[in-house]
Amino acid sequence: MLDPASKARERSMLLGAISDFALGLLFLAAALWANSLMMMAEVIRGYILLALELVLLVLLRRIQRGAFHDFDYGAGKLEQFANAGLGTAMGLAGASVAVAASYRWWHPPEQVELGLIAAVVLSLVNLAQNGLVLRALWRAGSDGSSVIITGQVRTRLAKLISSGIVLLALLANALFAGSPIGLFAEVAGSVFVAVVMVQLAVSMWKQALPSLLDRALEERQQVQINRALIAQFDAYDSLGAVRSRLSGNTAYVEIELGFLPERTMADIQAAMDRITTELATLLPGASVTVIPRLSAPAHAGPGANARRED
Repeated sequence: MLDPASKARERSMLLGAISDFALGLLFLAAALWANSLMMMAEVIRGYILLALELVLLVLLRRIQRGAFHDFDYGAGKLEQFANAGLGTAMGLAGASVAVAASYRWWHPPEQVELGLIAAVVLSLVNLAQNGLVLRALWRAGSDGSSVIITGQVRTRLAKLISSGIVLLALLANALFAGSPIGLFAEVAGSVFVAVVMVQLAVSMWKQALPSLLDRALEERQQVQINRALIAQFDAYDSLGAVRSRLSGNTAYVEIELGFLPERTMADIQAAMDRITTELATLLPGASVTVIPRLSAPAHAGPGANARRED
């Protein structure tokens, strides 16, 4: 059974996704009616972000139900692959909108005033919707326990600010339709949305790439591993390989320890548990694996033949 806080997180994301989809359809109709590139750009941006919201909602549901309990590594990769793929789509769409906006500057389009008024009304509704969803997400993520919800709060806040700026541009376009001021508002608003899309694309790629590529732990974390092994030097007879890497936000540590033949299995297991517990305390959230090896009597002693592989 899910606790109330988990249900609230899922409901808040689902509320945002459903309302975004419904408003997107209305925005599309208004964009076609008014012949507004700015509105069309908002539709494209909104639906790309909606696709990411749905991916994150599926991940959140599975994580909260324990479906990824043994696959945190894979879950993180899935999220970052979605970020990279949708970031690419966002960047290409932003570039296309910028090109279309420059074309419109030199070839002013014919726009339907009634359609522009409808677009302004829908933008007001969109602004209110973003505010309500932000409020729901903020309440659901107030405990800070869900990284996904925290990220959605930041994304929704950015959407709220962006929708406010687009509303002002649409209002100017509707009030001065057919005039240079109206054309400037249409082109400037479209360029603003294009810049936001490209910035989002860069941000999504910057977030995704480090997590898709394994990298070395920070020097501070490697020092902590060494100190833990030194502090527990009496628990093992020799130290073999120490391998560590960072995949996404998860640190993976693999240590080979040597034990003399006369050590009992209970003694070896107790030593492994002590070191695993020590490292788990120093590196919260890390995946620590200790591998026992047979240590020859001639090489017995703490730290014998030790080597690092980071």
